Amino acid sequence: MAILTRIRSVLPSVSSVLTKGAGLAALGIVAYDANYVGKIQSDLYASSKDAQSTAYYLNNSMYMPNMSKFTEKIKNWSFTTELDQTYKRFFNEGIGYIKGFTGSLVNSVIPLGLGAGALFGGKTIGKASAVGLAVYGAYKFIKNFFGIGTPNTLKID
Repeated sequence: MAILTRIRSVLPSVSSVLTKGAGLAALGIVAYDANYVGKIQSDLYASSKDAQSTAYYLNNSMYMPNMSKFTEKIKNWSFTTELDQTYKRFFNEGIGYIKGFTGSLVNSVIPLGLGAGALFGGKTIGKASAVGLAVYGAYKFIKNFFGIGTPNTLKID
C-alpha cells in the first residue's frame, strides 16, 4: 500500500487532468477555427485588394488626356506591371490573415477565456472554468444540432 500511496502522491489527480484537458481542448478548437478563418480571410482580402488595384490601373490605362503614343505606352506598361506584381498580394494576405484570425478570436471570446481559465487557473478557477466549458459546449451543441434560434427562411405561408 505504501507504494500505491507514493505513486498517487506523484501523479496529478483525475479532476486536475480532466480540467487541464478540457482547457487544452477548448484552446485547441478556438485556435483551429481562428487559423481556418484567417486563411479564408487572407485570400478574400488579398483578392479584393488585387481587384481594386487592377481596376484602378485599367481605368488609368484607358483614359488618355491627349493623343500621345508615348503616354499610351507608359500607361499600358503601368497596367501590365500591376498585373505582374506579387509583393502587394503577399502583404495583403498577411493583413487579411491577421484580421481573420483576430476577428475569430474575438468571436470566440467565451470559450477562449474559459479554456484559458481551465488550463492556467488554480484548482477552484480551473474547475469552475471547466464546468463553464461543459455548459457552454452543451448549449452550443443543442443550439446548432437542433437549429434553435435559426430563422426558418423556408417557411411557406
